[in-house]
Amino acid sequence: MKFDALLIAVAVLYLTSIALIVVTVIRGSVRARRERAHARVTERLRKPLEACVLEGKPLPRVPRGERDALLELVLRYTSMVRGRDAERLTDGLVEQGAIAYLMQRLHARAAWRRAEAAEMLGRLRLRAAVPSLVAALDDPSEDVRTVAARGLAAIRDPAAVPALARALADPSRWTLSLIAENLMAMGPSAVPPLLDLMHSDEHNVRAAAVQVLGEIRDPAATPALIEVLREAGLNLRAQAAAALGKLGGPDAESSLLAALDDPEWQVRAQAAKALGRVADPASASSLASAMPDDNWWVRVNCAESLARLGAEGRRQLERLTHHEDRFVRDQANAVLEVYGVRVAG
Repeated sequence: MKFDALLIAVAVLYLTSIALIVVTVIRGSVRARRERAHARVTERLRKPLEACVLEGKPLPRVPRGERDALLELVLRYTSMVRGRDAERLTDGLVEQGAIAYLMQRLHARAAWRRAEAAEMLGRLRLRAAVPSLVAALDDPSEDVRTVAARGLAAIRDPAAVPALARALADPSRWTLSLIAENLMAMGPSAVPPLLDLMHSDEHNVRAAAVQVLGEIRDPAATPALIEVLREAGLNLRAQAAAALGKLGGPDAESSLLAALDDPEWQVRAQAAKALGRVADPASASSLASAMPDDNWWVRVNCAESLARLGAEGRRQLERLTHHEDRFVRDQANAVLEVYGVRVAG
């Protein structure tokens, strides 16, 4: 009896193994046929697409089953061409319903399909896709949200900036550096919407706007950042000081010099560091005067910024090595030693 049961179990296992092998072979065969068919369609469409780019001819109409091959091929070409040539390709996709097809796939059940659709729309750089990609920033899948944000950055439509900035202010759902990178990639086109966000009632949104404006480094943001440095709360003032150091310019420098007297040490420290970025030797005396501060970070940043200001900065550091405050003396000596900028003689 036990022997019969063992034989049955062996037979079942054997048949199951055979079935798995057969299924694997069939799936591989089907996949290979699909790949060959896909390659044939791609090769057939190549010349018409080249004619569209080089001669301005319209894209050939393709059946629904060949949309994926058409999209894949168009994406290859749009990565190499720009301007009107790229527009002819994307216009052809719109006429054939391929773009609407991609937007529908943003609502597919499988997250990988939604992410793939978001990536394609971003690579095509279609402004018409911006509302759909903005909606995808709230997708339950982190992968889809990330790809949608990257796609919006590639399209560089200012209309997407507020949504990206709000995403930057929600660290529970985003990698902050990723969203900031996407906004920075949009360059000056992101500045006007970011300036509008400076008046938001949400602290995190304002903070995100300040940080990204500093990284974009467009002088158009200087007046708004100066206003924040003068009037906003502690955290925003400190971030505005850091941002102004990256923008530079006479107005930014003047405001940073004034911020050396801010009542909060965090702001004084950021202002001192920012003046080192601006690197104007004329600020050396102000930094030297600010260095005898009760806070260690302020003293460190003043000293390190002086080391960046050439001969005048070094001269001020040498003078500070004889200051009555031993903490100031020690900091000046330390920076002169570490940076190797001690004045000869």
